Amino acid sequence: MKKSTPSDKIEAENLLEEAKEILEPCVKCGMCKSLCPVFKVLKEEGLSPRGHAVLLSNKVLEQSVFHCNLCKACELKCPLNLRICDAVKKARQALDLKGKELKTNKEMIENVRKTGSPFGNKPVEGDKLYCC
Repeated sequence: MKKSTPSDKIEAENLLEEAKEILEPCVKCGMCKSLCPVFKVLKEEGLSPRGHAVLLSNKVLEQSVFHCNLCKACELKCPLNLRICDAVKKARQALDLKGKELKTNKEMIENVRKTGSPFGNKPVEGDKLYCC
């Protein structure tokens, strides 16, 4: 795991502040949840776009932002046209700079760099297909 430097920590705080600024206008109406595929399946408020907006508006950085698939469906429904996915990307980047990236994401990125496949050298089992 990479060690965070003082400049990484400052940059992470700046990214978190930028994410907060993107989501501050959110009125928490919940319209974004209706199209969110992650919320439709997992049914957890903290993993919904509104959940991310609440957490990031309060500068709470959780690994739950990695559950978002960045499909932008929430942005289509947002009456304020907030760029929710941009805020999620900034939060992910901040987590990485703080040395709190997900092991599975790091592994997948290394596999893609080495082999061109997120699975590395392991063959895909049967009809199972996983995506990043």
